[in-house]
Amino acid sequence: MLLLALISFSSYLNAQTVSNNFANTMNDVFAGVDLNRVPHHLLTDYAMEFVDIRSYNGVNTANNYVHKGIYTSAYNTLLMARTKTNVPDLVNPNLFENNWKTARVPYTIALSGLYYKYSRIRENAHPNAITVSNNKLYDKYTNDIWQNPYETDNVFMITAPILKYNYKNMNVVLPTNLWYSNQDSQVQSIAVNFNDGNGYQAITMGQIIYVSYNNEGTYTWDYKLTLTNGQILYSHSKLIVGSQIAPIGGAQATTASWSSHKRKN
Repeated sequence: MLLLALISFSSYLNAQTVSNNFANTMNDVFAGVDLNRVPHHLLTDYAMEFVDIRSYNGVNTANNYVHKGIYTSAYNTLLMARTKTNVPDLVNPNLFENNWKTARVPYTIALSGLYYKYSRIRENAHPNAITVSNNKLYDKYTNDIWQNPYETDNVFMITAPILKYNYKNMNVVLPTNLWYSNQDSQVQSIAVNFNDGNGYQAITMGQIIYVSYNNEGTYTWDYKLTLTNGQILYSHSKLIVGSQIAPIGGAQATTASWSSHKRKN
């Protein structure tokens, strides 16, 4: 929201107590912008940003480990960034939370993940590609040609719903209804390295992966998203593993694939 720093915005923000008020404020600020032109219909400048999703662009760093709180904040940021209501897979927050709750099974960790393309106003868009006047934004036209002020980026995250698990062995699954994306057709595969000595293992929707550690401790789970154009994005999370042994073992059959999975919200 760097561009919005050009606007006298503090009086608006001080008055915000609920998201509806914020949404009304954003609609006023963007009244002179044709939001139908926003690529992918997600604009972070239009949202109340609960977390800076630019930090989760597919490059792992020491500062962008994902846990449920960050993941939920990113999801809610995308939800508020919608310039149309029908952005694929973005369900209401209650359903988002309920999907995860209903996936709880003893000795099983249900992952949830998201991959979205979204837009933001370029830092150098003003004044050549967008106009600011009287605390409002306006599209810019040069010789009757619309000037595009937007740039597009990726956000990719996967995480478990917990930070600590009491056992050294577990089933792990990514259920169909816990994957959220507006780019499903661009996903070739997802893999995860549990740092259990087995390297990256392919994730298939609904398929159980059995994971076992020799020792208790904190383990990093590394996730790799490969796109159909060959681009690879990464995410990572951490899990504290306990010393107990769960009464489970083995793997279950595949129930879906990336090319054929269907939403079950």
